[in-house]
Amino acid sequence: MRARACRAADRVDNKISALFVIWLCLALVGPHQELYKAFFHVVIAPVVLMTLLVGRLRYVFDDPLFRVAALFLFYAAFSTFLIGLGPMSGHLRALRWTVELSFFLLALWMWMPKVVEAPGWWGRFLLALTSAAGLLAIIKFLTFEQDQARLSGLGGLHNPIHTGSVLLTLLVLGSLLLKLDQAQRRRFFDRSLLILTVAVVACVIFFSKSRGPMLAMAVYGVYAFSFETRLRHYVVRAALLALVLVVAFAMVAGEWPLQRYIEGLISRGSSYRLDLWWGYLAYPPDSWLLGFGLGTEKWHVPAFEQYWVPNGIPAGHPHSMLIGTLVETGLVGLGFLCTLAGLVLFNIWRCPSSRNIKLSLLGVLILVFLLGLTSGQGVIYSVKTHWLTIWVPVLFVWFWCRRSEI
Repeated sequence: MRARACRAADRVDNKISALFVIWLCLALVGPHQELYKAFFHVVIAPVVLMTLLVGRLRYVFDDPLFRVAALFLFYAAFSTFLIGLGPMSGHLRALRWTVELSFFLLALWMWMPKVVEAPGWWGRFLLALTSAAGLLAIIKFLTFEQDQARLSGLGGLHNPIHTGSVLLTLLVLGSLLLKLDQAQRRRFFDRSLLILTVAVVACVIFFSKSRGPMLAMAVYGVYAFSFETRLRHYVVRAALLALVLVVAFAMVAGEWPLQRYIEGLISRGSSYRLDLWWGYLAYPPDSWLLGFGLGTEKWHVPAFEQYWVPNGIPAGHPHSMLIGTLVETGLVGLGFLCTLAGLVLFNIWRCPSSRNIKLSLLGVLILVFLLGLTSGQGVIYSVKTHWLTIWVPVLFVWFWCRRSEI
């Protein structure tokens, strides 16, 4: 019986890449926003559980990054039952988040070695999928949603901020994977695909009107330009193509002249983020060490009745990865997050790669930080596209730096 289970686990391990291809396609271009979640629960999680039960994932528990992440998840799940505000259902929901994320991390430990082994193929796949998701989002917006102010994508990309953030992250990962492919000969197809994807993602971010991804794209672009001398002419061509597409699409969408577009961005102000952050920080939890508890609903925190409601401020989650981690899991949780970041940074430093590659890997972490500054609730979620902007890029950097140990 056990031998049969081991053979099944071997077959599953060989198919994990195909499962992630399907999951990514459902998340980015799926016909319904819940399909990728259902696929994870029905297919990927059981596959991970079976592989775990037959002992094929024991090596994962020796990985220092996984150990820290597992301790973080255990602490977050356990502490919310002790100090969390709100009903028991909220604490059970937080526990479910940690379980789902645990399965996803185990799945990443199964999948990432495959990505590291074939960076060229995965780079082309991510760029092609990103281009397709972006083009479909633009077509949907121009055809069916011109009455809506902001673009969003298909599948799990139903939020304008998430749409721009996810596609920008996958663009950066895809281009980096092509760069890391030792067998690559800068083929015409690869160059054209990269230029097209940069242009499409720029258009998506333009129409999503999400200022966080705009800032992240600008800062990352300046950072990459500072050392990526060989790619500058590709980016220039992509920028010119993006400019043409943006002007054409803007005219169709009625966003031309750009003065209307800029006025729309300015009119939204800070989107209440400063008021949200002030509410969380000015009306703190009983203990900054532990926080409010993972997943504590916004209407259970003191700021809801004492600051947001009296001042007519729409209550919401923290809209910041760092502030969300602090207020939900306290200084302990923030310490875990800093430890995870420190481990990855240390491995970039000791990675046996060129200075250019190390700077590129560091750029991925910078992008994760930039996108998390004004978006998100923390780093612990149930099945969401946030996984694609936090855990996937961080784990890729980790595995590439340690590829000789895989």
